[in-house]
Amino acid sequence: MNARQRYTGLALGVTAAVVLGGGLVRAAEPVPAIIPQPVDVKASEGVFTITPRTAVIARGPAEAEAQQLIEALAPPMGFRLALVASGRPDDAITLSLDEALKGKLGDEGCTLEVTARRIDLRAAAPAGLFYGIQTLRQLLPPEVYRNAPVQGAAWTVPCVRITDYPRFGWRGLLIDPARHFIPVGDVRKYIDAMALHKFNRLQIHLTDDQGWRIEIRKYPRLIETGSKRDHSGGPGGFYTQEDIRQLVRYARQRHITLIPEIEMPGHTGAARDAYPEVLALSPQNRGRVLMPRPQAVAFMQDVLAEVMELFPSRFIHIGGDEASTGQWTTSDEMKTQMQSLNLKDVHELHSWFIRQMDAYLTKHGRRLVGWDEILQGGLAPGATVMSWRGVKGGIAAAQAGHDVVMAPTSHTYFDFRQARQEKGFGGSVLPLEEVYRFEPIPAELNADQAGRVLGGQGQLWGEMIKDQQRREYMTYPRACALIETLWSPGQPRDFQQFLQRLTHHLRRLDAAGISYRMLDPLVRPENFVHGLQGERRVSAGVIFDSQMTDSDARTVFLAGRTQS
Repeated sequence: MNARQRYTGLALGVTAAVVLGGGLVRAAEPVPAIIPQPVDVKASEGVFTITPRTAVIARGPAEAEAQQLIEALAPPMGFRLALVASGRPDDAITLSLDEALKGKLGDEGCTLEVTARRIDLRAAAPAGLFYGIQTLRQLLPPEVYRNAPVQGAAWTVPCVRITDYPRFGWRGLLIDPARHFIPVGDVRKYIDAMALHKFNRLQIHLTDDQGWRIEIRKYPRLIETGSKRDHSGGPGGFYTQEDIRQLVRYARQRHITLIPEIEMPGHTGAARDAYPEVLALSPQNRGRVLMPRPQAVAFMQDVLAEVMELFPSRFIHIGGDEASTGQWTTSDEMKTQMQSLNLKDVHELHSWFIRQMDAYLTKHGRRLVGWDEILQGGLAPGATVMSWRGVKGGIAAAQAGHDVVMAPTSHTYFDFRQARQEKGFGGSVLPLEEVYRFEPIPAELNADQAGRVLGGQGQLWGEMIKDQQRREYMTYPRACALIETLWSPGQPRDFQQFLQRLTHHLRRLDAAGISYRMLDPLVRPENFVHGLQGERRVSAGVIFDSQMTDSDARTVFLAGRTQS
């Protein structure tokens, strides 16, 4: 039985026989549902119980991660565990770093061993400890995610040995405050939910036609004019530079890198309205695309200079998509510029503009990321392609020796409706199962080219998303499916098995106060199996039913999860 099969049977609560003396048979302790699914899990009998007497042992760089564990456990448990640098490992949770583990686990992997006497969490780098803590929290009762004391809870952890590490280094989501401004507190809450699921990249779409959301001190009209609107005609808003610094620090503590996106040359309406004399076709005709004259190039590079001061990310996203370059063909100024640069058409002018940004970012030790339209007219030397119009752009870029992040509409656009009967989210539908089918590495790539695929990302464009509840509802549980395609080992995957683990995982989201769309279930009472701690039962017969309304689904689902 391989590691994945061994994990599967136990995670679902299926009894695994343990033969005892005299021919007696006792069921092994079931392993709680973990999302994303770890690389290897071996369960054993017994539990470790966390009490006020339990110590947390860590020193050096491990102390910061240990402190985060203590802070996470304190609100629901009603007591704070003591952090010590050394001591007896019995009745303790020990976090330790060992660089020798890097060859096997990388910087983000870990080993977690739970016995009845102790918990040992080991990693090569702090990020691995952080993700191990997320796994440890999932081993506890779901109430551990509450932000207030839980009375009468037994904080038991099943005995288990886990080895885990991610399949991809880029595990991302995108939010879109350009269309509807997202307050700082809501961004923090979104980051917290991402960290729980082991995402490590958050792309923030900061600028578009509908709004400019980042303070640029050299060009104050960008916020004086460009921030005071949104997609629905509301008041808009913007992030001060201090807001950005605080968000960067907050995310970094959770091992999440913030990726800024500053759109150019298309999707620049807010900027063109603020500085039409530099960026637009003319002050009277602001057009639909930035005019890539030398002054505009310098302007956008000035913007990037301030962005780089705020965001330490190696990658800076410049958009590059959906530019209405046809307007350049009718401009005498652009015709003259193309002739002087020896460019044959507007596609090459678009590519020339992207290359200016690529060279500028490279000069400052950064890397340009753009949507797959940046392939038009020739790809800039250091560019990374984010493939959204299917995977063909990603295939072409990887085959040409460029890094790729897969983000196709077919599997990763979370602004699409989750079921046909939903209203108000446009015509496209992206159900949970389709997300789970996402495979970031196309079959057309050989092994070397596949190594160019950094990972994948889910997009949550904000035209129809005005508040945090809707933002979370559109993200979860689809992000639970996406992270499993980016963290866990590759094919084969079992969607029904995933749903059974997800059914339990949704109780964690309930406890954490994270909104989500209820599953569309068909509950089969004869298939009920015991869940974590055995205090409730959950449905093992969940299937997707696209004809069921949200109201009906919630009624049936709640009926299933409260059966005893």
